[in-house]
Amino acid sequence: MRSGRAAIFVGIGVIATIALIAVLGAHNYSDGAWSLRAQNALVIGGYSDNFDYAGENVRPLIGTAVVDVDSSADVGTVAASVRTTPESGPLRLSKDESLEGDITIVMSEFFEGARYMDGGIAEYLWLHGDTGRGTAMMPRQFTFLAGWGRVDIYVNGELRYPGMEGHFMYTEQARRGPEQGYRVMRDDGSVYSPTLADKTRFTDPEKGELHIIVHSLYSDGENSPPQSQWLHLNFADVFIKRAPTDLSLAISS
Repeated sequence: MRSGRAAIFVGIGVIATIALIAVLGAHNYSDGAWSLRAQNALVIGGYSDNFDYAGENVRPLIGTAVVDVDSSADVGTVAASVRTTPESGPLRLSKDESLEGDITIVMSEFFEGARYMDGGIAEYLWLHGDTGRGTAMMPRQFTFLAGWGRVDIYVNGELRYPGMEGHFMYTEQARRGPEQGYRVMRDDGSVYSPTLADKTRFTDPEKGELHIIVHSLYSDGENSPPQSQWLHLNFADVFIKRAPTDLSLAISS
């Protein structure tokens, strides 16, 4: 697990993210303060399959993410800035909508939809898979930090999608690297599916990743998951600038 490191982020997208955070304002943080920086951005799937466990439609993007939150007070900001490339192509948000260019996602309002969400920002818990916390769209993952709230999407500097639903997680790594085709799979090569009876052992506890998911509340049965708009980003390299406890501690569910 990468801890106590700092990363240097360059590029227009990062400058835009920092500027947005400055506009949103600073917070007075307590002992629940977290500060993460993430890079090596991926877009996961698209319309009809927004999780793409086999990795066939996972594409690299230019971009970074910043997480600066306080789990004790359920305040802070999560911001990701990515840029599409000829290789990534546009990001398909829905059946009829695609995003292209500089895309910035900002989450600064958090809320609790279930008790395990601990007010909107939770830390040190198992999520997804067979846990009963969240859906089985991802395998059972130990999660160091997670949040749920409202998200705004800016496209080329313009606020295009305000007040969408959002979820972020800093977890053990489930998405393999490019050398293994970006699959979500066990060491034996079996690829994850929500229909599997055993939804465990898909993560690498020695590595981490940051997930950022944005979706609408409107339904679309042709999409998976069945909301009309989805955007699923993954950041494969996470650097911890500040965390409330030693992340090497073994935490049980």
